[in-house]
Amino acid sequence: MTDVQKSNVTCFFLIYISALLSAMGCVRAYTPPTAAEPHSVLKLRRSYAMTKGTNLSERFLIQKKFNLFSQTVEARAAENPLIDGVLIHPEAAQIDATSSFFHYEMRMVRESYQEQEPYMDTETYSCGTGTSYQTCTRTVTRYRSVTRYRDVMKNVQVPDLTCSDRVIFLPMEGHTYLMEMTVQDHNVCALACFEQVPQPDGTFQNTQCQMLTALPEK
Repeated sequence: MTDVQKSNVTCFFLIYISALLSAMGCVRAYTPPTAAEPHSVLKLRRSYAMTKGTNLSERFLIQKKFNLFSQTVEARAAENPLIDGVLIHPEAAQIDATSSFFHYEMRMVRESYQEQEPYMDTETYSCGTGTSYQTCTRTVTRYRSVTRYRDVMKNVQVPDLTCSDRVIFLPMEGHTYLMEMTVQDHNVCALACFEQVPQPDGTFQNTQCQMLTALPEK
């Protein structure tokens, strides 16, 4: 790959990440049920065929807008499978999983800032005396906020590998589920959902989740 091609790929990644972060701007914290409330257990397992860069960012959204789980760790932490558990409400759920390996580089980036700019305006005032009322005008200096741009050197995130997938399923109260994210390469990953059915010997049998094609309208 030539330097120009590498530059184009890097630019594409930066645009992709910026768009992804913008789309997540309205993400809110998820309020899980307590153990005393109706709930389902959801295990989040992540497996990576390779690691890249220096850091790994992981995020699981539920219902498109709630942050179910997120963390940023060193990339080497993904050399072995990662797993975490959460409680979720027993209702139709859409799970969106995103994994991004990245590193930091000093880059020249353009940033905006606000500056107060003076401008000339006119105002009216009363200039009469005694019983003679008059209105006069005068020139005054006012200030307005304007947006300026400047190029500065910053330590920015540069993505090395990013992949996302989603599933929609119907968890049942008191049941345990395994959501498994398997990442092979950039844009090559799969999010699979299994119900873990307890067996007499204390193990679990993984069966396919009850899948949906879309979230029900509320």
